[in-house]
Amino acid sequence: MRKPALFSLTLLALLSTACWMKPHAPFDANHPLECRVEAARPRIAGAPIAMRFQLTNRSEQPLWMLRWNTPWDGWRGTIFDVSFEGQDLPYRGAMTKRGDPTAQEYVKFRAGESMIIGLDLAQGYDMSKPGTYKVKVVGNLQDVIKDGTSPPRPRDRFQPMELKCEELTLEVVKGEVAPKVSY
Repeated sequence: MRKPALFSLTLLALLSTACWMKPHAPFDANHPLECRVEAARPRIAGAPIAMRFQLTNRSEQPLWMLRWNTPWDGWRGTIFDVSFEGQDLPYRGAMTKRGDPTAQEYVKFRAGESMIIGLDLAQGYDMSKPGTYKVKVVGNLQDVIKDGTSPPRPRDRFQPMELKCEELTLEVVKGEVAPKVSY
């Protein structure tokens, strides 16, 4: 009895991931990190707008990425341009000014490895109105180490990398936001 249930859950997990994934673009050595974004449902005005952000190292070597101004750093800068019905929305989160990074501020991507993080767009942008929102990744990765050396390195030796992600269109609807329950 347990094996069919476990098999069914495993199959469901694999199928749900396969439905989300799109075919890979051809590998580009100048952009070894493939970027994908997706929003979850439901998308209700005034509620959290869950989004999944994924980077995959498509190169054959490990890379080190500085987390600054990425979802792995939290809401500390503008990595997205968000618009509502064609009008740009201002970012309303914290902005951080920094000195040189430490080694702990880098993330290592092994060859072929993917990293996925979830975030709530409503924490950084006003998503309170029903309608069409467009989300575009605009921030560059501030420093990517591709030559096998270990981080950190000083700001004057950063090697930024452009992120190429598809624009995301979100239809946000009017609806009831479930009240938060405290225990």
